[in-house]
Parts: sequence; C-alpha cells; structure tokens
Amino acid sequence: MSTAPHDGTPVILWMAQDEAPPSLPEPVGFWTVNPTAGVGYWQIFGHPPRFCSDQQIRGWKPLLHT
Repeated sequence: MSTAPHDGTPVILWMAQDEAPPSLPEPVGFWTVNPTAGVGYWQIFGHPPRFCSDQQIRGWKPLLHT
C-alpha cells in the first residue's frame, strides 16, 4: 500500500480477504514503526488490537473528510 499514508494518520482499511470496500468505518488503523526492530506495520484499532502488513491491505480511504 505505497499510496496509503505511512505517517500515523488513522485511515479506513480495506482488508485483502474482503470482497468489497468497507461500507462502515471498520476496520480503522494507522501505520506505526517498532523503533527497536525498525519494522513498520498497520495497527488495527480494537480489543485486542491487531497488526497487519501492507500485503494484507487491499485499499484505504481517509477516516475524516476535510
């Protein structure tokens, strides 16, 4: 997902296993980097939180429209 913001901005994610883009703002996540390992990944909001790589994301759209 090279076009998705990798700056920590929360976005609505379209997961690779989903047939169509999400109609509800679910799931929502943000890109983060583990400073110790130097690895970046998507952190998905929820309980418990989930973590995904770029390969697991098919698309995205902004969470908030300006």
